[in-house]
Amino acid sequence: MKIQPITESRYRKLLWTYIALTLATIVSSLFPIYSENLETAYNAEPETWFISHYWIAVPGATIFALTWVAGLIGLFFFKNWARALSTYTTLMGFFIYTLIGTSLHSGLESAFIEASATLWGIILALSYFSPISEKFER
Repeated sequence: MKIQPITESRYRKLLWTYIALTLATIVSSLFPIYSENLETAYNAEPETWFISHYWIAVPGATIFALTWVAGLIGLFFFKNWARALSTYTTLMGFFIYTLIGTSLHSGLESAFIEASATLWGIILALSYFSPISEKFER
């Protein structure tokens, strides 16, 4: 099997695939596949300080989401700032996870989350360490 070089078209297809996996994660979360007992136990968990303070959580989540979208759009157009913004947004996401606390996902949701996270890592790595990285340096 011969590995094909990354091209602008292939890179953009990876971005579209990432978006599709992210949307699949959102859609699958609307149709949970776990027991009522598990959901009841999850709902009994205490809220974290961050989540219970909506006046911080909502604007913070909005800013984070807009920053993520801006970075994603910038990657489509090979903007140099988009690589850094997307990397920093990813790192910030790891910090935000600790503020959110416990989460409950079905196996399907987890599969989509893991697939999209893995693909996101590939996209960021290609942005910096492949021939496509030259497109970002214009």
